[in-house]
Amino acid sequence: MDILTGNGNAGLMTVESDRLMKKSLVFTLIGFVLGLGAPLGAFLLLWGSLNFIPPYPAFFETQWASYHLFYEYMLVGTCVVFAIFGYVLGRYADRINSENRVLSIQSQTDPLTGLGNHRYLHEAFQHQYQNRKRDSDPISCLMMDLDFFKKVNDTYGHPFGDEVLKSFAKLIQKTIRPGDIAARYGGEEFVCILPDCGKEEAARVADRIREVMENNRVYFKKTPVKITVSVGAATHDGKIKSYQNLIELADRALYQAKENGRNKVVAF
Repeated sequence: MDILTGNGNAGLMTVESDRLMKKSLVFTLIGFVLGLGAPLGAFLLLWGSLNFIPPYPAFFETQWASYHLFYEYMLVGTCVVFAIFGYVLGRYADRINSENRVLSIQSQTDPLTGLGNHRYLHEAFQHQYQNRKRDSDPISCLMMDLDFFKKVNDTYGHPFGDEVLKSFAKLIQKTIRPGDIAARYGGEEFVCILPDCGKEEAARVADRIREVMENNRVYFKKTPVKITVSVGAATHDGKIKSYQNLIELADRALYQAKENGRNKVVAF
């Protein structure tokens, strides 16, 4: 499983494949080396038979002098053919691996916002939570919900609502810290995982997101529309038994932020 991190998972691309040699190159080198086997083996057999079997004629004085073009062609041609065959196999393997990586990424990506989806959120959160729990490091969770989003859809239409969601996703990516993870939880709800982040820092990140969204405008036919967000924050304090509990506590804090009048941050 690829756990993708870094500034809102921009692009949700894994860098592991970039550090590895492509199979097309590896297979080409293997094919070239295998191609050397046949002509070199033939040379050794001819050289051995002509130099150690009576009447001991020298290989280079007889065979090579008369047929060197044939031997050179066999040497180069065999290596080239095997290398091309290896390259073709490698390219096919690279294409299959690339398609599998794309499918894996798509299965974890929200198609509208480009952030991680619900499935990705749980896989990433479980991974991050277990690491911090083992090392007793803090980890926080932000649950965010756009205020009066149903009214936005009813007033301006769902296409504009989609633009609002995409705009908010971009704001999250620009506002959270490097290494934080953002995902769309569902509908107009978003979640951020903040590794190595205590309660005070989580509240500051949450308030930055709230403030940036409050000052942001999404334009509907050249008319600026102001949309705010409510945020609930929760931090692992050593007593929370699972990452699901952390999400639940952040959700309860979000509910309290809504009850307090919206466009608020509440830290559990």
